[in-house]
Amino acid sequence: MTEVFEDAIVVSNICKLYRLYDKPVDRLIEALSLFGKRRHHDFHALSDVSFTVKKGQTVGILGKNGAGKSTLLKILTGVLTPTSGDVKVSGRVASLLELGAGFNPDYTGMENIYFQGTLMGYSHAEMQLRVSAITEFADIGEFINQPVRMYSSGMFARLAFSVAINIDPDVLIVDEALSVGDAGFQLKCMLRMKYMQERGTTILFVSHDTQSVIRFCQAVIVMQAGRIIDYSADVLAATKNYEKNIRNTGSSPMGLAEELHVDVSYEKELGDISEVRFGSGEAKINAVDFLDAAGVPTNHFEPMDEVTMNCYIQSRAEFSNVVIGYSLRNAKGVDVAGDNSLLAGGEISFEEGAYKVSFSYSLNVAPGEYFLYIGMASLDGERVELDQRWPLRKMSVSGGRQAVGVAYCPSTVNVVKVA
Repeated sequence: MTEVFEDAIVVSNICKLYRLYDKPVDRLIEALSLFGKRRHHDFHALSDVSFTVKKGQTVGILGKNGAGKSTLLKILTGVLTPTSGDVKVSGRVASLLELGAGFNPDYTGMENIYFQGTLMGYSHAEMQLRVSAITEFADIGEFINQPVRMYSSGMFARLAFSVAINIDPDVLIVDEALSVGDAGFQLKCMLRMKYMQERGTTILFVSHDTQSVIRFCQAVIVMQAGRIIDYSADVLAATKNYEKNIRNTGSSPMGLAEELHVDVSYEKELGDISEVRFGSGEAKINAVDFLDAAGVPTNHFEPMDEVTMNCYIQSRAEFSNVVIGYSLRNAKGVDVAGDNSLLAGGEISFEEGAYKVSFSYSLNVAPGEYFLYIGMASLDGERVELDQRWPLRKMSVSGGRQAVGVAYCPSTVNVVKVA
């Protein structure tokens, strides 16, 4: 009797252990040692990981770099073998792991299409029926007949995704592969995955873009240090907890910055992004607090929330005319909102001492992650940059409904028959 699987993926207590050596020669010395002296230390990439994914379910996987996400996906796709534990995946699996995985760089794009088909168990004739759809979706023109080592990362992503979605997989595994494509292609891919969802394809989706996970997934797994610390069907709540607790974002590192007269570092909040700072330093922006409508410090908001932004300034001289301005930029570096004290009609002057300058505004932006770029200049005669911090902080906006563009202007639709 053929076994019937109700679950698409069952992972039971898997662990992945690596032996790390300080020097390559230590491996040989350990192997030849008569006394079994260890010259390595153990690294647990995965520890006791267990979860189940139902057929047709879309599950997002979140975690900082090094959390074990990619190791887990490589085990699910058979690229790696777990040190212990058991994995069951039902049906045909297509995967998009890191760029280059599974493709021969010396083969042309067309040759790699057939090569991937062979790996998936398709015959040459069966792949011929799919080639037209693959090349049309990839849309890389004459480069389809060039070796893939000549491809840009975007071209490679186009081809890899096109192959993966056109071989009718039962399970699709995507690991950040879409982050390198242009915005139009990313939208095209998301729409295609929506179609695959509707057809009952099981999808595992790894992304650092938490808003895509919120919009696209029915459940979310949160990983930290090789372990699953949360697996929830409440995607919005789990994602907010991830942003707050795992990425170490939220209020200032020492609470409200009002009590501080020294520079505050938001290094953990910014993650892999490094702040660029310049200016004379005669007056400095020491810290910025985001406050919600209740006056609680946070950097987690929803579209249309009221935000107060308190900027804490230390001036070392007198200035009769100062302008302070900010912008919120999305992950693509596009300014989506901003203002400055000059445009707002406020006149700012400083004596030597500490000041608090506040901006209040409605957060009329679509869900996403935004970076605060803020600066201050003296307009006493020739403009002098006093302090520019690019970026200083990160803000996460989630919730609301899906909308088009970067401004959040949801419409109400009313239909009236007029004839």
